[in-house]
Amino acid sequence: MLEQDINERTREAELVPESIRKLNMSTGAKTTPKAKRIRWIAERRLERRDAAGGIVVVRIGSPEWPPGAEEWRCPYVIEGLGDDSIRFAHSNESMAALQNAIQGIHYDLERSGIPVRLEGARKDYTGFSPFVTWTYGRAFQQRLEKILLDEETKLVQAKCERRERQEARRKARKKPRTE
Repeated sequence: MLEQDINERTREAELVPESIRKLNMSTGAKTTPKAKRIRWIAERRLERRDAAGGIVVVRIGSPEWPPGAEEWRCPYVIEGLGDDSIRFAHSNESMAALQNAIQGIHYDLERSGIPVRLEGARKDYTGFSPFVTWTYGRAFQQRLEKILLDEETKLVQAKCERRERQEARRKARKKPRTE
């Protein structure tokens, strides 16, 4: 039983790290009239924050099981960074292929080195966050999630404390002095 569990985890660890590192992505040729049209299910517009400026459009397609394929694939494209080719994220199930596409978008945006942000946002935030991997087991994933949550809690607490101090100063300024 234990050996079977270890073998299963080892098999998962051998498969998943490659998909995490490479995200099992392939670059497809641009869509031609003969090719099957992709059904885009989501789109996000980002602003370029470099000298070139402009808009970057990110699209994600519906996960599909191509004829003769051994796994699901999910198409995505990032238009406006130079390489507008359609890419595919792969996995053994449709939801994971979709998650891999979102992860692939995050890595492609980071790899481009071009600062982008959500259209109209004040900060450089794309909405495509890194993924906490489960590759090395649930305990590892929970530790990473706890670290992230603890850091987030510290930031929120510091922000709340600053706001309370500012409010106290405002109240102190408004308070009439009696002498």
